[in-house]
Amino acid sequence: MAKITLRYCEGRKSPFQVAWSENGKRISRFFQTEDEREEFLNTKRFLSEAKFGAIMDMDEETISDVAKIEMEREDVSFRDIWEFWKKNHKGIKIISLWMACNNYLKDLKTNNKVSSAHYYHVRKILETLCDSFDERNVSDITRSELENWLKNLNYCPVTKKNYRSTVRAAWGYFERQEYIQKNIAVSLECPKIEQEEIKFLSVAEAEQLLRANEKVDPEICGLMALGLFAGMRSSAIPRVEYSEINFQNRGILTPAAKTKKGRRNYIENLPDNLWAWLERTPKTAFGWNERKWKKRREMALRRAGLLVNGRNLRDWKLTDKPFKKKIPPKNAFRHSFASYHVAWKRDFQDTALIMSHKGTDILFKHYRGNATKEDAEKYFNIYPSECNKS
Repeated sequence: MAKITLRYCEGRKSPFQVAWSENGKRISRFFQTEDEREEFLNTKRFLSEAKFGAIMDMDEETISDVAKIEMEREDVSFRDIWEFWKKNHKGIKIISLWMACNNYLKDLKTNNKVSSAHYYHVRKILETLCDSFDERNVSDITRSELENWLKNLNYCPVTKKNYRSTVRAAWGYFERQEYIQKNIAVSLECPKIEQEEIKFLSVAEAEQLLRANEKVDPEICGLMALGLFAGMRSSAIPRVEYSEINFQNRGILTPAAKTKKGRRNYIENLPDNLWAWLERTPKTAFGWNERKWKKRREMALRRAGLLVNGRNLRDWKLTDKPFKKKIPPKNAFRHSFASYHVAWKRDFQDTALIMSHKGTDILFKHYRGNATKEDAEKYFNIYPSECNKS
């Protein structure tokens, strides 16, 4: 605490003065009796030394309110502040981060709040978090520590943003369970994402890919068509079951258990050439695991000349390792669909519905102008070789 000056100002109703400097500003308080001034001084010294809460474990919001009372009210006393703190302080349960995360995961699983795929995604992130903080109590972890943890993750900004969202949701649960007083993760800084150019196949490459594989591997052609002509994410393609494809009404159902938000999704108004490819796809192509899908997709790309040692035709993302195996970005098929569908239909809402986007902003920002209408018409006119288009 700064140097304090005490004075008796004769003639004032409250003659006992205390004055001090704070942040370059001179502050004075007056009291009717010397005992009141002494009680104020004791309170202020206590709060200053405790830094407004180090002793009483107040959160930042409570500390701010206490400081405001202490500075604005001349008749403040330690009892006033203590009673205020007791009234506003929420008791918290002391629990380790590991146990808190375990309870959160149990809640997600028991109440079916997310799909099984998203549940395992969340579990993986929280396991990484717990490994970093050992046996710390969740209430002891600070916002700056969480920000440093995010900053030091060896992932791209998009992945870090996903980790941040998971941590925010977990800390929200911790607050509701009274493991912490306040969700400090809400204000975590968002990793800056540098926007990269969207990578997608040219019309010639898309046709080349399917032509090179339609006779030797019709299974993979059907699955790749789900990405190229239905805009499905690469991770979702191998999970599609044959029974989820409605050939009669031309729609594809994704059950709630397979979606990130745990809500069923049905897409329709899909292009005719998609159904031409799916109708020629054996039932054995559906329900693969991700490993099989990736391996067969890689083989298909190699047959088409789109995957070679060192460099592929599109030069997708060069690294400083000239002979490293290159594969087009995992969602290049989805990006291709979005780029050509926007150019073909000129209806952002229609494309957004098929791709399960909340709105049209992403499409407008990233896919508008990627392709011409002429190229889009050629793209959605890629049919199996032996197919009657009528």
